[in-house]
Amino acid sequence: MFGSYSSLYIMRKAILLLFLFGLSFQNFLAQKNYQKEFRQVDSILGSHYDQKKPGIAVAIIKEEKTIYKNQIGMADLEQEISISDSTAFHIASVSKQFTAFLALLLEKEGKLSMSDDIRKYLPELKDLPFKINLYQLANHTHGLPNLNELAHLIGIGPQDRMTHKEAIKMLLNIKTTNFKPGEKYEYNNTGLALLAEIIERVEEKSFQQALKDKVFEPSGMMRSNAVDSPALIVKNKAHSYKLEHGTYVNYPFNLKSNGSTGISTTINDMGKWASMFQNPSPEAKEIFQEMQKPTKLNSGKVVQYGLGLEFKNYKGLNLVFHGGGDSGYRSYILHVPKFQFSVVILGNNNDFTPLEVVYQIVDTFLKDHLKEPLPPKKTHYTERELKSFEGTYEMFPGTYYNIIAESDTLYFQSYGTKDKAPLPVIGDGEFLFPYIPTAKLSFYKNGFIFHIADFKYDCEKITLETIRPEEVKFTDFTGLYKNEELNSIFELVIQDAVLMAKHCSDEDIVLQPLAKDSFYSRKSFFGKLDFIRNTQGKIVKFKVSGQNLKDIEFVRIHD
Repeated sequence: MFGSYSSLYIMRKAILLLFLFGLSFQNFLAQKNYQKEFRQVDSILGSHYDQKKPGIAVAIIKEEKTIYKNQIGMADLEQEISISDSTAFHIASVSKQFTAFLALLLEKEGKLSMSDDIRKYLPELKDLPFKINLYQLANHTHGLPNLNELAHLIGIGPQDRMTHKEAIKMLLNIKTTNFKPGEKYEYNNTGLALLAEIIERVEEKSFQQALKDKVFEPSGMMRSNAVDSPALIVKNKAHSYKLEHGTYVNYPFNLKSNGSTGISTTINDMGKWASMFQNPSPEAKEIFQEMQKPTKLNSGKVVQYGLGLEFKNYKGLNLVFHGGGDSGYRSYILHVPKFQFSVVILGNNNDFTPLEVVYQIVDTFLKDHLKEPLPPKKTHYTERELKSFEGTYEMFPGTYYNIIAESDTLYFQSYGTKDKAPLPVIGDGEFLFPYIPTAKLSFYKNGFIFHIADFKYDCEKITLETIRPEEVKFTDFTGLYKNEELNSIFELVIQDAVLMAKHCSDEDIVLQPLAKDSFYSRKSFFGKLDFIRNTQGKIVKFKVSGQNLKDIEFVRIHD
């Protein structure tokens, strides 16, 4: 009996060994099939990064398995600590998909409804003029002003610290919207930050703990956390850097807002998230499908953004992706669902290189499935044809550009300046903007789209009044102006024959006359000021508009 048991045991062990050897051999063959591609990716990374400089962590996931992983560069230049697969990176707006996933999970549990009015959970926003639902918070159609620009209006700049709780306190005082909810898609951070606050209230625990309990731990992401304060210590942290005059300097990220940003994670953990996206549980699959539904505006126009995820077609491939960037941190996650192929990139240098690298990786691995775009039909323009593009264009209130045609060249010029920069022709109404990597201008009738990375900014042709400073009586506008909701005061003064806006916590802002009672500045959060006079003709207030801001009112409290 013992002898036959021993034979059975030996036979089973032999079969198990053969099975394991078969799996190993299959994995070896799979790895071997990609050896050429792996070497090409090594070469791509080596051409962009240096072991002694800020760098990058990369993972490629195929059919749930991480088939490639590499790290190049330094996580900490001062301590000379290299990036590893356990280095924690701030992933900026890639955080948004985790907030959306958690909100949809809570909806399945019956704790909230994405169709609800946000005032059901945030009664502090009772003075809002319109209903905004939770979907609109997550798909950027809510119309609320952006928290980053609002922070600037109270004097919080890149060098200043702001916690998530302080950001939420500021947001809960909002009383106006930039537009009627659902009318436009306007990417910003306010919506997902407020969604994180709603999650805290329905879960009756911190957003960090809710995310850990319901998303991170079930996904095996044990090194991931939501960081809500600049004071918190993050173990194995990659520091943020930027290059200034040939030298790397610290570029700290001090404005913390959970929900829209704030997650700290590793390349290993993000690989697990990508793997779960490729082969989710039935419940997670339903949630990911909901997140991938394009947004439909009130007009019926469809926007290729869902709930924390974006979509596009790249060389014939349907992609699901999202990028992130705060200070020197850069992150990107891209999926090609048809081939169960994903790329994750985490970096700590303030540049556009990760975006270039991720698409070079897609080109390398999926080259046999790519369809190169057709060559442009029109690649040369006469001066007369270029003249049709000429004009002044508004990107945001206060941010204006001149397009100028001279000879056979189109030029780009910031409004109010003398310098102009040539725009090389790409073709079919498109012109390269070589001064920012990945940027270009695509013209349409009376406008152009300014493409920068994955962002598209609509710039419409406008007519601006021409007014000289000597035609404006600056003394009409001087005084103290206060916004009650933000509890913020600006003083307008005349300094060196120029009207200036001063704030106790920020740099002075030069105001240039735009029209009789309007000024503009070079600051996107303080782009355009429209002054209001009373019946006696005296200035009583101004409304400031800019990037992700519209008509924020400051009332004159003292001449």
